[in-house]
Amino acid sequence: MDIEQTPEGLSPKLIPLYGEAMKIVEASPASACALLRMLLQMLIQERGLRGRDLHKDINTLVDRGAPVGLLRALDAIELAGSESRQPGQINLVNGHKDAQNMVMFLHLFVNQMP
Repeated sequence: MDIEQTPEGLSPKLIPLYGEAMKIVEASPASACALLRMLLQMLIQERGLRGRDLHKDINTLVDRGAPVGLLRALDAIELAGSESRQPGQINLVNGHKDAQNMVMFLHLFVNQMP
């Protein structure tokens, strides 16, 4: 997997978590996905939401003016169903591809959100 640069706009306190996920993504994509999901929850919490139901929270952000593409991207990485409400359950079908999709979504989120 090509490790992308840390997303610009990621708060300094979250950069170490992103870095840790990138360090382990080849050896353990499931662990990297878990860290990236936790990072996404923290980003949502920084925007004043609970971060417990990703689909609901991102829908709320879209209602507040975030691009609707975030919801479409969330659906594409398959975190819109029960996985959006149950952070302890990550259903990895294609580990490295799933991790790559989580990284791409995280970058999109950071770049699209003020």
